[in-house]
Amino acid sequence: MNKVRQSQLWAGLCCPDLPLAAVWSTLPDQGPVAVHDNHKGQACILQASTLARRHGIQPGQRLAQALAVLPQLQTRPRRHEAETEALRRIALSAYQHSHQVALAPPDTVLLEVGGSRRLRGGIQPLLEALRHQLADQGFPTHIGMAPVPAAARLLARLDHRVTNRQALDRYLATLPLSALELAGTQIQVLTGCGLRRVGELVAIPAAERARRFGRALNDYLDDIRGQRETPLVGWQPPERFALRLELPVATADTGALLFVIRRALAQLGQWLTIRDQALTRLRLRLEREDGGPATRFDIALARPGFDLDRLLELAALKLEPLVLPAPVSALALHADSTLEHRPPQADLFSSQNHGDAWPALLDRLSARLGPDGLSSLAPQADHRPEKAWRWVAPGTTTPGTHSHPRPAWLLDHPRPCRRQEVSLEDGPERIESGWWDGQDCRRDYWIARDRDGRRLWIFREYKPREGWFIHGLFG
Repeated sequence: MNKVRQSQLWAGLCCPDLPLAAVWSTLPDQGPVAVHDNHKGQACILQASTLARRHGIQPGQRLAQALAVLPQLQTRPRRHEAETEALRRIALSAYQHSHQVALAPPDTVLLEVGGSRRLRGGIQPLLEALRHQLADQGFPTHIGMAPVPAAARLLARLDHRVTNRQALDRYLATLPLSALELAGTQIQVLTGCGLRRVGELVAIPAAERARRFGRALNDYLDDIRGQRETPLVGWQPPERFALRLELPVATADTGALLFVIRRALAQLGQWLTIRDQALTRLRLRLEREDGGPATRFDIALARPGFDLDRLLELAALKLEPLVLPAPVSALALHADSTLEHRPPQADLFSSQNHGDAWPALLDRLSARLGPDGLSSLAPQADHRPEKAWRWVAPGTTTPGTHSHPRPAWLLDHPRPCRRQEVSLEDGPERIESGWWDGQDCRRDYWIARDRDGRRLWIFREYKPREGWFIHGLFG
């Protein structure tokens, strides 16, 4: 059998309270909470928070008994779909530090960190930073490390780390058999034969082990000891970001909703970093508890990028005027992004980005006034000056096509003038256009000065009328 490559070093991220975190991490601290599941036809506590355990709530306790002990206990049924989604969220955080990530259900994510030794000053600081990052997202984790993926999964449950094969063999030899990921019945069979530690089990010849305890046990021992290469299915982040978070308790409180939005935006920020993309528009949907029409709103950015605090501020401005007809039970977030992330240019000497204030102001005004409350001007492909512009969203840039000078101030309507009252300086520029829409014109434009020295943009019109007119003023 082929041995795994010696240069690899794997870390395991195990969230032992994943069923609890998957349900309750989307709301701020709600007091004593728990998750229950069916066991032999009865609802029993599966996991409980630290606060709940302090009040006497224990896993395996019947739900009715737990509520009698602690009436204020909030408990929700276990949700396997939420656990799967939570595992993907942990994998997304791991992918920021390694391109080799694999899911190891039900509660562990594996990542190869041997190639990340130079990140964050070494592997240990990298793993600690990852632990704190996951804790901020509501996923307290144990981290194991080993040169073998299967062993990293096992050591993650024990929160232990080794860096080479010799240290792994020594550590495994001292482990009690109860620490292995084996069925309880098989552990009983092994202990019934007088075996207590993994070293004693490994000392039995492989053929004898297979005959007495089955070939599957030999395969498992080979996996965790690195005697054969473990096949892994690599996990990849999605090409488009979409996240839906169900709330354990429906709420209409803005603070609680912003807490959920913050958790979702943290995931979005990681995805944008991995994909090296910049956010342009964010779409949020608040789903009602009563199943009625969802409340939807968008957050558009004047400049592509990602700033968590600014996005939270804009979300708060969007939520402030909303009157929710019913409590919100779920939040969905979809993101559009540019093809390339271009970091803003900073000042050479102060290292500050002075040009960021204007886009931030546009974002706040747009969130306060609505998508139609702000507009900007952009050129339009038309030779007629009065039709050569259009309203666009703020921040939209369109290159101009005119090579001739144009005044900064264009009059609402051309004003008649006398030819003898102005002196012509530059021109003419012939504009003859508009035959296709019934508003055709034929004009000769000049740059001129009046008796007060002001530079004017005037034209002599031949069609549809005759005469001289002032159309704009140069600054």
